[in-house]
Amino acid sequence: MGREDPQLKLRLTEELKEAVTAAAKANGRSVNAEIVARIEATEAGGGAEAAEWKRRFEEEQEAFIRMQQLYENMAEVAAGFKEVSRGANTHLLGQVRLVEALCSIILSLDAAPTADIIDIVKRMQKAAEDARERFSIPELMQPTSTPTES
Repeated sequence: MGREDPQLKLRLTEELKEAVTAAAKANGRSVNAEIVARIEATEAGGGAEAAEWKRRFEEEQEAFIRMQQLYENMAEVAAGFKEVSRGANTHLLGQVRLVEALCSIILSLDAAPTADIIDIVKRMQKAAEDARERFSIPELMQPTSTPTES
């Protein structure tokens, strides 16, 4: 840069002038060269400070992407668990229905079962009822009347 280049009159606060002067001294250049270097760095992408902010942003973006992938994986695991749970509930429903059917058959036999058998059957019926309540499986609950449509 020569003397024939355009000049610019610039007003700075005393604190900013001191900071630029100190930076110029630390960087081994004149105050004018320091100001020009800073303006050029800003035009070229911000210099070291901008590079640091860019690096931090990229790290944060990568962390966000990793967290998003983790969330998606957790959602898949939850969906799989829900499917396994649904299958277990369906299996339990089948077992409860089987127990109830067997109890009904035994209690409706032509030849009356002994008191011991009746006691066992009633306990089995109670266990099936308790299973419905304990596992809170909607499909296993006793049917309820539905309100009529208006």
